[in-house]
Amino acid sequence: MPSVTRSNKTARKERRDAMEQRVITATEQLVKDGESFAELSVEQLASAAGISRSTFYVHFEDKGDLARRMTKGVIAELEGVSGEWWSTADRADREQLRTAVNAIIDVYQRRGAAFTTVSQAAAYDTTVAEELRSLMQRMIVATRDAIELGQAAGVMRPVEPKETAAVLTWMIERVGHQLLRQTDPSGHAKIADTITDIIWSTLYRT
Repeated sequence: MPSVTRSNKTARKERRDAMEQRVITATEQLVKDGESFAELSVEQLASAAGISRSTFYVHFEDKGDLARRMTKGVIAELEGVSGEWWSTADRADREQLRTAVNAIIDVYQRRGAAFTTVSQAAAYDTTVAEELRSLMQRMIVATRDAIELGQAAGVMRPVEPKETAAVLTWMIERVGHQLLRQTDPSGHAKIADTITDIIWSTLYRT
């Protein structure tokens, strides 16, 4: 029989996760409606989530903690969809690359308010900025590994893996932050084509 203690722990974790997501969703909606995360108070965030200020502090240390968790969440989503290409970079499959780029664009489109929140928080909170740099570095390393995988298979050009990975990763981050949040979604296919062309022509021999 399953442990009662384990079941209780699982239930508590599910409640904590649900409450965290509730606050994150409310925060994203406020930012999407034009509010500045920097100017939002904990009281406003709690009210938007339908909870008390004290309940907010049960789940988050402060606004910075909320922003750091949002950072981890959106980067984890990007890692999840990017992994489709990272793990198959040695196949030189342009359509698979395009599919991965589409999925990345979808994350930026769906979570645009979260990326805005993270960017605003990182501008004044050093802990959020460091969290963002650390997680982006993790993506750069994964991209570097993918490039080395492709080079070992003989399908990629002899570019410098580390530097090229950093440039491509930050290029996509800037495109996501500056273009995808501000353009009509109907134009995202052209952006996806452009990103795919840049990555393909930079890396692959074919």
